[in-house]
Formats: sequence, C-alpha cells, structure tokens
Amino acid sequence: LLAQAPQDVEVTVYLIDIEEVDSRTQSFIANVFIGLRWHDPSLAHEGPGKIGKPIDDIWNYNLQILNQQRLVKTFLDNASVTPEGVVTIRQRYWGGFSQPLDLEDFPFDSQRLQISLVRSGNMGTVPIYVISRDSGLAHHLKIPDWEVTDWKVEPQEIPIGREGNTARAVVLSVDVKRNISFFTLKVILPLMLIVAMSWLVFWIGPDLMASKISVAVTTMLTLIAYRFAIGGMVPRLSFLTGLDYFVLGSSVLVFLALLVVAYSAYLIERGKERQARKLDRVSRWAAPLLFLVMIVQSLWLQWGLG
Repeated sequence: LLAQAPQDVEVTVYLIDIEEVDSRTQSFIANVFIGLRWHDPSLAHEGPGKIGKPIDDIWNYNLQILNQQRLVKTFLDNASVTPEGVVTIRQRYWGGFSQPLDLEDFPFDSQRLQISLVRSGNMGTVPIYVISRDSGLAHHLKIPDWEVTDWKVEPQEIPIGREGNTARAVVLSVDVKRNISFFTLKVILPLMLIVAMSWLVFWIGPDLMASKISVAVTTMLTLIAYRFAIGGMVPRLSFLTGLDYFVLGSSVLVFLALLVVAYSAYLIERGKERQARKLDRVSRWAAPLLFLVMIVQSLWLQWGLG
C-alpha cells in the first residue's frame, strides 16, 4: 500500500458528480474527491494514533488542478500522519472546470471531460504516481442530457506552456455522449413543422394570391423568431455546427417558398395562370424532396446517425 520510494505518491481521484456541461462556455461543473498518500519518515511519531497537521507545515506534493476555474473546498487543508510517517491528504472540490470541446457535430456530439492534477513549482524529483483502486466515478450522475460511455484515471505527460514543455500529471478522463432527445423534440422537430408549414402555399390556388403571400411571409417571420428563441441554446462559435447547417438549410427552403410565391404572383399579374398552377404542382413534390435530401445529408452523412 505504501509507496516504494519517497518520491512516490498514491493518488485517488473519485468523481462524485457532474452537474452540468456548458457548451457555450466550454466548461463543466463537477464535484470531485482527491486523496494523496505517501511515506515521509521524517514525520514519524510515537503515536499511538494518527495526528493532524496543517499541510503548510509539512513537505507535500502540492498538486494543483490544471483546468480549474472557481472551486470551493469542502474539507480543511489538513494532513493525517500515522506513527509510521504515512501522510494522507483528502480534499473535496466543487465548481467549474475548463474543457475545450469539439462541437462540429453539435448536438450529436461526444466529448471527453478531463480533470488534470499537476505538481506546481520546481520541487526536486519528479513524483511517480500510483493510482489508487478507490479511484473512479459514482454510478449515477446528475447530468440528464449526457450519457457516460467510458472513464479512466491514469498518469500522463501533458503539454505545459507554449515552448513544448511537458509535465507528469494524473488525469481523470470521462467520455460522455450528448442525449439528443432534447434537441430532437425541442429544436429539430418544431423546425421541421415550420418548414412544412411553408409548403401550404403550394396548395392554395392562384386566385387566392393574398392568402398565399400571407402564409409565406408569416412562415418566414415565424422562422426568424424561432431562430432568436433557440439562439441561447447553441454555442457561439466561429464555425458552423451540424445544427447550424440544418437550421441554415431550413431557412433557405422557407425563403425559396417565399420566392416561388412571389414569382407565382408575377405570373398571375401577367395573365399566365396556367403556368402559375403548374409551378405550384411541381413545387408540391419538389420542396419536400429537397427537404428530405437535406435531412439525409445532415443526419445520416454529416452526423453519422445511419
């Protein structure tokens, strides 16, 4: 159980909960327990039991969470020392952790959340990390919109700074997959209904041109309002995500329906009612076909759901 050399340290990282993964700020909120154990003969005492010491009064590994944001500590910064000189430090952290996310396939994406422990400062020998068997994560986590697919705790060499330097660290990695039911029911399905609403103009006769224009304009305004409504749900990125492509394609199809109505009105004004009716008949199957092609392209080819 004890480390084999003074520089060895047994590390326990146990993820108690993940409360939220924020795609907009590329961060997550977690509750994590971290424990350190090593042998320091200089701290051996007569006992009979363990004694407590402030960690600032003893030599310690001073491990820091590399990607921490604002964290709250639950326990006091004390160390427990056995008569043999086995030092144990336990701490529980709650708060935010920064995490770069790959959001090109949002919201059909999978991510890897990490908590990295590194030794701060230049304090002599590089420690050899021994991962405790108690490391892991709780069976049930609060995040309802994500599913945990895998996890591991292991020592890694991670890059530090811009000069190509590396540092030995203990990294807890949790692979999660986004639950698509929320975006399917709250974003994608309503958007499909709005696009389908624009097809009503192709079933209204040319003699009711005012109604056709009213439906087309109303659909376009509804789509614009809907895009503002979902703006707070999607991350602000410099590139287009999978959902952005779907929303953009839907907007183009609704705008094309508006153009068809405008052209149909032009034909009616020119006395070409027959051509206007033919345009409506062709649009009745052409618009749904284009939408189906866009859905297949977005869902099966780009997001890989097939």
